[in-house]
Amino acid sequence: MTSLSTITDDEKKRYVIISYMFECAAKLRLSIVTTASAAVIYHKCSRYLEKSDFDQYTLAATALSLASKYEEEHVKIRDLINITYRTLHPNQPHLRISNEYYRLRNTLVDCELFLIRILGFHFQFNHPNKYLLHYFDTLSNWITITPSTPIKNNINLIDIAMSILQDTYYDYTLIKDFSPQHIAIAIIYLVIKTYALDIPGVTNEDEHIQWMKVFSSTITNDILVQIITRINTLYKHVERTLEHSSLTKSH
Repeated sequence: MTSLSTITDDEKKRYVIISYMFECAAKLRLSIVTTASAAVIYHKCSRYLEKSDFDQYTLAATALSLASKYEEEHVKIRDLINITYRTLHPNQPHLRISNEYYRLRNTLVDCELFLIRILGFHFQFNHPNKYLLHYFDTLSNWITITPSTPIKNNINLIDIAMSILQDTYYDYTLIKDFSPQHIAIAIIYLVIKTYALDIPGVTNEDEHIQWMKVFSSTITNDILVQIITRINTLYKHVERTLEHSSLTKSH
């Protein structure tokens, strides 16, 4: 069991906020790409504002709003305000059109302008998603799914891989430290090993690097191990943090 003492207080807070963002994004039915963009916006701005007392949940809601606009995924501002509010305050009634609603709406609009200035109007993100989908589509003709495999088709595999990819956005340093191509390859490899999938012609661990090199000539076993280790460690830290946060709320 991983000790929470190995995680900084800032990391713990970010894990909780990102979890909140993912929950809100799911309720808003935002795409994985939009959710990823929102997470990046949040991470960048939260680091800029880390020495201030800026409300992190307001920052998270604003990041979701900005990401939906950037990715051209329309979300009604009333829906966004209601869902982010109700997710944070599950025991409170739905917001009606009232002074409180307009206060939150004005805060969101003001915060959007503030974050745009922080980001320097730069909203170009190179997410691993497109690489993961392309690589998986290419590999799908090679991967052998046997009757004993718990996964029945490639669609399930892609969903699992995308879920892992989304979880990497809990840790922005992981996204920054490695290229999107390498992250995509590492996640596909992780899925292949987890579900004991077979790739014809690959008979040992060393031969896996050959299909990876087709997608990225710069991938190495060392990079692969680093990314997978970071992902595994991240899962342990996030699980312990959210578990601790849940217990704290219940008391």
